[in-house]
This record gives sequence, structure tokens and C-alpha cells, in this order.
Amino acid sequence: MIYPQETQKGGFFQKPAKEIILEIELNGKIRFDILLYTIYNHYKISYKIVNAHIEYLNGNNFGNVKLLLKITDDEIDKIENYLGEYKLMSCKIPVLQQTKEAS
Repeated sequence: MIYPQETQKGGFFQKPAKEIILEIELNGKIRFDILLYTIYNHYKISYKIVNAHIEYLNGNNFGNVKLLLKITDDEIDKIENYLGEYKLMSCKIPVLQQTKEAS
């Protein structure tokens, strides 16, 4: 019997993913929709917009955005390099998982 090859990029064992809130400061060098398109389609990272304050001036995007990402350490490095190309200031905030104790 021939077994199909594993096609997932992580193999059989997935790398541990953690949730972070990524804060991005838009400085007019990249459009907001292009940023989201790249994160989702190029890096294959799903996101949720937590908070966004964006101003559009002459076709340029300014403001700040907070995204909730479920991401591995390797993907964090790739995203930081991408943001560094456009001089977007970023801040990573780990999401604390609170466990409720039985009372």
C-alpha cells in the first residue's frame, strides 16, 4: 500500500502557536489593505482586528492598528522583518491565557 506524503509545512508535529496582539503604527508608506493582504495571503497567517484608528490623507494611511494573531516564533520573525522593510513600528503583546479555577 502506498501512503500519501504529508503535505503540511509543519509535518506531523505542528509547531506550538501562541496568541499575540501585534500593534502596528502606519506611517503612510504602505496601504492598510495591502498590509492585511500580505499577512493573510503571503505569510498564511489569519488575524482578527482588535482595534484600528486609521486616517487617509492623499492616498496615504496613517494611524495604528492592533491585530490578534495565532502565530509561531518563526512566523513572528518573518512578520517583524516585513514590518521593518517599511519602517513600521511594531510591538508584540502576548495574550495571557487565564484559567478559571473551580470554586
